[in-house]
Order: sequence, then structure tokens, then C-alpha cells
Amino acid sequence: MTKVSETKKQKTPVKESQQRGTVLFPLQYNYCNTANPFYDLWLHWHMEFEMIHVVAGSYRIFINDHEELLEEGDLCIVAGKVVHGDAPDKGVGKYESAVFDIELMRLHGFSSDSFVSEVVNGTICIESVYRLNEHKEISRIADSFFETIRDQKDGWEAISTGYLILLFGLIKKYRLYSERKVLPAKARVRNEKLELVFEHIKKNYMNNITLEDLAEAAGFSPKYFCRVFKEMTNRAPVEYLNWFRINRSCAMIRETDDKLQDIALKCGFNDFSYFIKIFHRYKNMTPLKYRNFKDSRNPDVNIDADAEYHALLEKGKKESVEK
Repeated sequence: MTKVSETKKQKTPVKESQQRGTVLFPLQYNYCNTANPFYDLWLHWHMEFEMIHVVAGSYRIFINDHEELLEEGDLCIVAGKVVHGDAPDKGVGKYESAVFDIELMRLHGFSSDSFVSEVVNGTICIESVYRLNEHKEISRIADSFFETIRDQKDGWEAISTGYLILLFGLIKKYRLYSERKVLPAKARVRNEKLELVFEHIKKNYMNNITLEDLAEAAGFSPKYFCRVFKEMTNRAPVEYLNWFRINRSCAMIRETDDKLQDIALKCGFNDFSYFIKIFHRYKNMTPLKYRNFKDSRNPDVNIDADAEYHALLEKGKKESVEK
């Protein structure tokens, strides 16, 4: 279980190549509070499936190519390889999540389940959002599932796997899925180009990056690139770049004693006053207040260390994208 309070303020950057849970039981529990200034879930994707369960308030998630508003009690299932993260206006709420290898359900069965196989193979696409007031049976199973992995009492691995099987069984029973449409070649190419842009930002965020540089990395004209990037991420390229840089600066503020001016330079901001302005826009506080907040040791606010996902790897796992 990963449940980190701000008293444990030294956070080790987490790469998506890490083992989720253990080799024998690849499932990891996370708890996140969007009101925490240290919280950010950057756009990212991973091979594992993820279930997000809102326990208080509301949370707006960007998933694939659109936003979904999740209210208290709602459940969101993110399939493997699906880009997701905070929406620009993520709202104020607390949620828990479980990141797991879907093979768990097949490894614990006597025979292969064709439905799970089709989900794994991408032949069918299950629905992403399950509303508390519309899918009460699924909500009850989800509540029990999260209670089990949260408490981790004796036998929790077998019990939580059983709840996963029940949950996917209900999705199959009520046909809460559709046949996955083959992504057109043009769309596949655009996805691949977007990954090149993410990689370019990750490697060069500390340098001067122009819109033309990003467009060139994607192999598009600047005008077409801006339109495609906005369609696929719901953010303008410069917005995304600034978000990435600010979150890199946040990590440096938390993990080093470097001067704020030096951190600004290392994150691509040559103008310190501009850095303060952009930092305040995304964090609603100045960098100095952020550093002091880090040292205030507020034990009442929890944040999952993995909720910030610093890295995605190229082969099957990308680096966590900060804006």
C-alpha cells in the first residue's frame, strides 16, 4: 500500500517501470487529495489497468481524449495504454486508486475467461465511468474491493481478486462494453507523433523550447500541430510545457535546498518574475510559500507518492508528463 502523508515529505521519483505491488501480487493501492499543493497527476499511461474511486468531493479526470467529472462514490476504470491524468480544472476531492495487472483475474482461475481475454487483447472496450446512482451493484463491489485493499487484512489478496472478478463479471452481465473500433491509421500516427513531443519536452524542458521546435518534433506545421495537440490533450502546447516545467520545479523544491532562482533556470525559466507568475497560476501560491508549506509538516493531508508519476518509459511505459 502506498499512502504517504506530508510528514514524509522526501519523495523518491517514481518510474513506471517499477513493480506494482509485488511480483506475486501485482496490485498497488494509492490515496490522493487534489487539494494538497503537492498533488498533480500528469498526463501519462501505463500497461496496467487502474480503478479510481472518489471518496469525497469531486474530481475531473482527462482520459483518452475527453474529460469526465467524477462525483463522490463514482468509479472510473482506466484500461492499459490509455492516456489519463488531471483535467485542467481537476476540482477538489479525495480519491483512492488501484493499479493492477489485469492478468490477476486469469492467473487465479481454473480456465481462461474469454471476456477478460478480449479486454486484455483490446477486442472489446469496457466503459470508463460507473456512476453511483446508476450502477449500484457495481458500486457495492467497488466499495468492498477498496476496503479490502485499503485494510490489507489476512487473505486480502484472494478476497480482492475475487471482487475484481465479480466486478468484471457484472460489466459483462450488463454489457457495459463495446467492440473496440480499430484506430484509423491517421489517428495512430498522430498518437505516435504526440509521444515524440512528450519525449522532446522531457529531454529539453531546461532549454529554450519554441512552438516551432515542438511542431518540428512532431513533423507538423506549427498551425496544424497546435490544433492536433489541443484536440488530443485539451491543452495548448505552451500550457503543457509550462505545466511540465512547474512540476519539475516542484520536485526540485521538495527534494533539494537549491535557491529558487537556480531552480527556475534549471526548469527553463530565464525570467524569475515570470517563473513566480506561472508557478502561482498552477499552484495558487508562490514558490517560497510552497517551500515553506513543504516544511510545515501538516499530518492531516495525504498524498500518494505515485500520484505524481514522474516517468513513463518508451517501450510500453511512458514517462509521467508534467506541464
